[in-house]
Amino acid sequence: MAHAVTRQGIARGARAAAVALSLALACALAAPAAAATLPAGSAFSRTQVTLSETSGGAQSRFTFIAGTVAEVDEIDLTFPGGFDLGAAKADAVMLEGLNRVPVTMTHTIDGQMVRLAFDPPVAAGATLRVQVHEVKLPSQGGTHALQVAYRAAGMPGTVPPLGFKTETVTTAQIVSRWLDTQDWVRAWNSVDALKLFTKPQIVALAIPLLFTGWLTSIALVGLAFPLAIAGGLALAFARMAKIPPVRWIAGLYINVIRGTPLFLQIYIAFVGLPIAGIRAPLFLTGVIVLALNSSAYLAEIFRAGIQSIHRGQFEAASSLGMTYWQAMRHVVVPQTVKRVLPTMTSEFILLFKDTALLSAVGIFELMLYSNSIATDTGNLTPFVVAAVYYLIVTIPLINWVGKLEAKLAQAEGGAAPPSVKKRAGLFWRPASAGPVAEFEASAEVHESR
Repeated sequence: MAHAVTRQGIARGARAAAVALSLALACALAAPAAAATLPAGSAFSRTQVTLSETSGGAQSRFTFIAGTVAEVDEIDLTFPGGFDLGAAKADAVMLEGLNRVPVTMTHTIDGQMVRLAFDPPVAAGATLRVQVHEVKLPSQGGTHALQVAYRAAGMPGTVPPLGFKTETVTTAQIVSRWLDTQDWVRAWNSVDALKLFTKPQIVALAIPLLFTGWLTSIALVGLAFPLAIAGGLALAFARMAKIPPVRWIAGLYINVIRGTPLFLQIYIAFVGLPIAGIRAPLFLTGVIVLALNSSAYLAEIFRAGIQSIHRGQFEAASSLGMTYWQAMRHVVVPQTVKRVLPTMTSEFILLFKDTALLSAVGIFELMLYSNSIATDTGNLTPFVVAAVYYLIVTIPLINWVGKLEAKLAQAEGGAAPPSVKKRAGLFWRPASAGPVAEFEASAEVHESR
């Protein structure tokens, strides 16, 4: 019995020794992590610094957090050159879980140094948080370091420099901050509807940022539309081919593409193909999808234009000894292009607007940039700026198409749209035009009211 008790005691002692060894090993493994950031004998177990704003020229709040292992009497925070502390002020608290315990502290600013004196000292084992407010960052961004010195239990010490990064201020940010100080901007933003859709500060920031997305949208349509023209011509000739299978295949492709939404085609290309193992760069995939979609519409435009040419043109070309393809190339197609050019331009405008759908699959074109800025700012102004960017392209093209249609109508022997003259605020018509002209004039005046 005595031997059994002895064996149990030995077993308990062995287990206790194993637990103690495990704890010692864990402590040994954890010790280098703290020593890697702070030298031996430091008054702090850990230190870190964060900024509320990193843009150059902005007012930022520096937050210094440290865990103390000794009583701390004083902390000196020295900022790099170029940081403006003229309006800076500091405060400090101790953190106990979610609770904040006030500390008695005085601070002085001497050049680039903020000196914090604690009376009574910050107790060992506390988590100290110091905030230095209204520190103006330099305009030029870069990597900087905050120097930290302290006095603990009457003994001085330092910790390794705490690095942080700032960003170079942009012209748009300078303009936006200047607008913040303007009285008319404050009055404008006092109206909720104006502030929500056309906040001047966000307009200043959005214009240069959305410019990159605008160029991407133009690049997408600029590459896709020439491919669509070539594909549309090929499909138009296949649609009119005398070989039934060729004609059927072309007709099936055109009907499927025109009968399904472009958004669905984008998802098939960007989601379905990668699942099937077919991968390509996002931009290239976007160009191909837009080109394939537009080619189906252009094919019908070209086919209608070719078939609108009188058969006598073919007969005249044949009498001159031209083959079918020579007649197409030198006689029919040039006339077709003249007739379908306005419709082609309208298709270009539609394709340019359809590039916005590619934002749903991660292509950073105009809409995705504006959506990103709107999400960050909580304001709809970037969408209004994006609309202006679209209109910069579409309105001149729409006006040009209208003028082109008028000129082509005159060239084909048709009548150009009549010019309307005004007199005394009313639409004027010649008196000799009769009662029909008077009825039209009165109808227009009624509509204008």
